[in-house]
Amino acid sequence: MIGQVQKPLEEILEYLEGKKKIVIIGCGGCATVFHTGGEPEVKEMANTLTREGKEVLAAIAPPFGEFTCYAPWSKKRLSKYRKEIEECDAILMLSCGDGLQTVREFVLEKEYNLTKPIYPGTNPMGHMGGGPTLFKEKCQQCGECELGRVAGICPLTQCAKGLLNGPCGGSQNGKCEVDPEKDCAWILIYERLKKLGELDKLRKPRDPHDWSKVKRPRQLEVSPLEIE
Repeated sequence: MIGQVQKPLEEILEYLEGKKKIVIIGCGGCATVFHTGGEPEVKEMANTLTREGKEVLAAIAPPFGEFTCYAPWSKKRLSKYRKEIEECDAILMLSCGDGLQTVREFVLEKEYNLTKPIYPGTNPMGHMGGGPTLFKEKCQQCGECELGRVAGICPLTQCAKGLLNGPCGGSQNGKCEVDPEKDCAWILIYERLKKLGELDKLRKPRDPHDWSKVKRPRQLEVSPLEIE
């Protein structure tokens, strides 16, 4: 999921300078997990902006599990607030950048044919896994997963140098040259392959990673889900 923290209030108010009527939109996915755009945060932001002299026309918090970045869910939920969206001066998104851009493109522009200022209320930190309290970056979504060759430990994210053939010469006592407090990813890979009885996998050099699969923007075409 997308790790994120809420933007400082000063930055949000700078975005909203000169904008009186505001619609706030949260997310029932990552923003709920990271406490940046779930129901409590949407309500708190509405109260804060009201104290700052703004008129909050709608404070929309999708239920847990309903991701704002999924266009059909956003279209359905926001249809109940079309009047408020049309009347507002600006929209504040308490979601990741995917959620903001989905609302902008698929709801405001394509569905309503509106051009409205839409601003982020969070700072996304990238894809992270773990929980319930500690989350770490584990995957770059690189388009060519290497985990089957390296015991389920991704060297592209866990190795500070992103080496596909390691460890480097700077690894000492199982620790990383870049950060001596951090375990060397390739030592972790070695130890796990040893337990699996698959050390022979380290004998074959890996070809350079195919980074062409992360050319931006990426896209996927899939069959739509049935949404009631």
